Amino acid sequence: MENNSNALRNIEDVVEHMLFLLTHMLRADTIVISINAGTPESIFRFHNQDNDFVKETELFALYENICSLVNLNDNKSIRIADTSDSPQSEELEYIRNSGVHSFIGIPLIFEDGRSYGTICVMDQTASEYSDDDVKVLYALAIFFTYLIQLEQKSDSAERRIQSKTDLFSMLSHEIRTPMNGIVGMTDLMMTTEMNEQQKYYMEIINESNTRLLEFLNDILEFSKMENGQLTAEEEPFDIIATLEETVYLFSTKALEKNLEMVLNTDSEIPLYVLGDAPKVRQIFMNLLSNALKFTHHGEIFVELKLLPAREEEEACIKIAIQDTGIGIAPDKLDLLFNKYTQVHDKKSVHHYGGTGLGLAICKYLVELMGGHIEAQSKKEVGTTFEITLFLKKYSSLPAIPFESDVLEGTNILVVDDNQTSLQVISSMLEDWGVTVGSTQNPQQIVQWIEDDLDVDLVLIDKDIGGLDAIEMASQLRQLNTGKKFSLVLLAPMGTNLDEESKSLFDSIIIKPIRKLHLLNALLSIINNSNSKDE
Repeated sequence: MENNSNALRNIEDVVEHMLFLLTHMLRADTIVISINAGTPESIFRFHNQDNDFVKETELFALYENICSLVNLNDNKSIRIADTSDSPQSEELEYIRNSGVHSFIGIPLIFEDGRSYGTICVMDQTASEYSDDDVKVLYALAIFFTYLIQLEQKSDSAERRIQSKTDLFSMLSHEIRTPMNGIVGMTDLMMTTEMNEQQKYYMEIINESNTRLLEFLNDILEFSKMENGQLTAEEEPFDIIATLEETVYLFSTKALEKNLEMVLNTDSEIPLYVLGDAPKVRQIFMNLLSNALKFTHHGEIFVELKLLPAREEEEACIKIAIQDTGIGIAPDKLDLLFNKYTQVHDKKSVHHYGGTGLGLAICKYLVELMGGHIEAQSKKEVGTTFEITLFLKKYSSLPAIPFESDVLEGTNILVVDDNQTSLQVISSMLEDWGVTVGSTQNPQQIVQWIEDDLDVDLVLIDKDIGGLDAIEMASQLRQLNTGKKFSLVLLAPMGTNLDEESKSLFDSIIIKPIRKLHLLNALLSIINNSNSKDE
């Protein structure tokens, strides 16, 4: 009995995957996966887009009639675009009276010819299903029956796990191959001349391609995860560089959404730690992707801190990713890391898409490496994810080595209309011994310099409110002050400037700001300025 129970759970798990895939690929009213049990328990799983369309109590009778049509068709697939235009029969009359106007019935057939069940797709409206729709359903039916036979024939739990993984790999490969062709052709089409309506359609196709490929990746990864095939490696890597590079991957998307992305890293984090860099990067990418997806205004703040370790050779590192997005309702927060769970309302889920697997994968990977992850959120305020990893030190040297007074005696003014970014930059400078004047108001900088405030350097954010950074730099260059000062532009990645605008600044530092880049740029400017004065 125990073996049968395990087999049943495995099959049910596959049905869940199949149903999830079908609901994303086919926008049908009702999808049914059934077996030939001859009882209401025949309905293995079903998805109802409209709760008022097919009630669960009526589903078995509806399935029996569609199954009869499939059987009468020599257990071959049957496709009816409009039940009103099809030959009359008792089965069709019942189906039509139940509100079904179009459907596809795909038999589940074992290799020896035995019928196992049916996959049915039904709609309230007449609809011409394409040959590709039938092919996808037929391919899934083959994969499903193939797995069932493997489960029935296998005496070894290890072989069952491997067969299941191979199946998902094959399924992923078979769908990914034509998808890559679609993605390639879509990219080519996007480069051609199109009107606004055509561009809009192509953008929808492109977004759908991206979501489907993400779904396939998540399903394959989750399948490996559940089968215990994932292990954590221990190789030396630079965790600061790994985080910074990942943040930079998403910075262009943040710029497109007019979001501020702020990065703050602890200088005392070791240069190299031992761990699994690809898995750490995967966690970062998943959480940053979520933050960007659910944030429409404000900022995303990413922080890397060194906490007290449990032992001398260990580095306890906390990663925090905080957004100002739509947030999560308190009663849904406990469900956040559950598989196939999406904690937003139905309208939001339809808008944002996703598999509901990303955070479950993150949690698994973090715990696989001996760490833990938690989340805090408030509806319409934002969400914070905090990860704690316990990694062995590979090098005791800090990743950003400097003396705390390396810039002592330097006076720097900073203007940035984002409060978080302003605080992070000011804190960095103060740690290096700088005397800092910070403001969100660009006119305050002008006033300070006109008042002969002692200034060596001014950091200007590209997108300050109230006054354009280029206009402000031009205005500052024209001020008749007794002391020369340098101007540095803080520009988001992807910013394009003409040569005349670039000439106004002594240096341009890309945001999100890497601490080491900022330090090196400031030292270079100050040393260059000192050498000119000598």
